[in-house]
Amino acid sequence: MNFDIDTYPYIKILKSVCDFYKVKLYLVGGAVRDSILNRSISDFDFLVEEKIDDIAETFAQEINKNFILFNKEIKIFRFVLQNCTIDIAQLYPSTIETELQRRDFTIDSVAIDLDTKVLIDPLNGISDIENRIVKFSNPNIFKDDPVRLIRLFRIAAQLKFDIDKKTLEQAKNNLSLIKNISADRITQELEKFFIINDTFSYVLLIDRIGLLDELFEDFAYQNGCMQSESHLYDVKAHSLAVYNFVEWSILRMKRILGENCFVNYYGYYKLHRKELIIALKLAALFHDCSKPFVKQINNNTISFKNHEAYSAAIFKKYVKKYNFQKKIAQMTIFLILNHIEPAYLFLKWKNNNLTDDLLYDFFDKFQIHGVDLLIFGLSDTLAKGKIRMVNREVFIDFLKDMTCFYFERYLNFLRIPKILEANDLLKLGLKNADLGKSLKLIRKNTFLQNIKTKEEALAFARQFLSE
Repeated sequence: MNFDIDTYPYIKILKSVCDFYKVKLYLVGGAVRDSILNRSISDFDFLVEEKIDDIAETFAQEINKNFILFNKEIKIFRFVLQNCTIDIAQLYPSTIETELQRRDFTIDSVAIDLDTKVLIDPLNGISDIENRIVKFSNPNIFKDDPVRLIRLFRIAAQLKFDIDKKTLEQAKNNLSLIKNISADRITQELEKFFIINDTFSYVLLIDRIGLLDELFEDFAYQNGCMQSESHLYDVKAHSLAVYNFVEWSILRMKRILGENCFVNYYGYYKLHRKELIIALKLAALFHDCSKPFVKQINNNTISFKNHEAYSAAIFKKYVKKYNFQKKIAQMTIFLILNHIEPAYLFLKWKNNNLTDDLLYDFFDKFQIHGVDLLIFGLSDTLAKGKIRMVNREVFIDFLKDMTCFYFERYLNFLRIPKILEANDLLKLGLKNADLGKSLKLIRKNTFLQNIKTKEEALAFARQFLSE
């Protein structure tokens, strides 16, 4: 590892301030770990031995930036800068070695003395970094702060590290402690976890130790709830498999949408990436969560009537409990409520019965969110467990046809000036209450080429007056 302070101008200034006050400055935690792994660093945690108020004030003046007193009890001064965040805290009242031993995981229990450039590693964290394993620093870390029950998996997923067996057992033995922390802290950790790519294997671990059911108690009923013959797995295993295929789809979006449509979709996706990815993963976990409660068996036929509405209701309960961001909650509810729609269209498409009429209605109702729904529908279909590779490609072809219809036909049609405006209908004597419905029908029939001229549109509108 070669941490070069000259690479970071702000840190160089902070070191000069500490030198002025003759106070030692230590870089600790994730920044040291990431430096050893040659990862980019955007969050820096520093410890100083004393005079933290003077150091923070002087540093703020030197860089002409304000700070946030992030924690008043132990005084953590946070500086949110253009390309990074800097936290400065004071050693209380122990040595640097004792402080490192109090941290959560050994890989974050390493420090650099910025005077001597010496690494301080009382828990052999460097060895665990090199062996790519997350291990607790002491058996009480989950009792000290139960949010670490989630952070354990978030850090492991972020680094693609294994989790130490004893650490996993310790987490399992302390699951009930998750109820002792605020919902907001849980939500923050969950959102940080869900936005990471390729987390499926860690979700399986979360479920295996019982943390998923501890966070969302309704999930426990999914275990062993078998489905119809089209599904290979029980409800829980299927939902986890949907989560897996959501991640699969996100990483292969250009392939499943087609290159041209992906270019059109990407601008929207980039703008809404965080809420969309989190919503897709939450919807994967929740879309069938009501099935154990609505399951019916008639003549050996299993059905789950209106399960999408009941699943959405269960998710809304957890929205209130954990206060998920409004856009994330809305998108998740949308996906849960409508997740069956793509399957209906796919059957029509497969049997050559998918008409422009149905396609227009689908995208007129959902707009670009129809593409989001199709991506989720692909994941849901592939997760049934009985889909052969050839059928996977068939569904991808269907998805490409659908998105091409939206971007190349539907959206281009909307750019064409309307054949009639609201004033034209009002002049006919149409009531305001009927305007919206009339305009939508005229627009649709223009797309379907049932209406080609303004005169034909006016004749169509007169039907509303005669009804």
